[in-house]
Amino acid sequence: MKIFPKISNILDKILQVTVFTLITGMIITVTLQIVARVFFTALSWTEEMSRYLLVWSSFLGASLAYHRGSHIAVTFLTERLSPATKKKVSLVAVLFSLFFFILGFWYGIEMIKMQVFQVSPSLNLPMKDVYLVIPISFGFMVFFAIENLLNAIVGEDNVR
Repeated sequence: MKIFPKISNILDKILQVTVFTLITGMIITVTLQIVARVFFTALSWTEEMSRYLLVWSSFLGASLAYHRGSHIAVTFLTERLSPATKKKVSLVAVLFSLFFFILGFWYGIEMIKMQVFQVSPSLNLPMKDVYLVIPISFGFMVFFAIENLLNAIVGEDNVR
């Protein structure tokens, strides 16, 4: 049970560095696109690259936000519940989240299977590589949801 927090912290650090790198790459790409359009000829690949960097940083950022409990939440009802009821509601919410994340992981893999032969127009990247972020991010969320589920069952307060 103590292995989950250690792995979770390592994954958090990896996701943090990865999302930071992707957003930095997106900022550089968009800046390059603006400079090239104003002073030179527009670069054909920058718009596509910035779009893919945005998609990857959004999905991985959502995984990071789920782990940190940073997603938007409506808590005015749960704040009024007794601790025992609050624990049960938290457990149900984690179970629903886990079910959704497993579905997202599964259908992300199915989406990749449909994109095997397609390539992107400007960068000639295999589209399966672009869609790979869906099962990766949902895989992270499945792991974090299992950690939250175990914490909810044990009764720890750090359920996110």
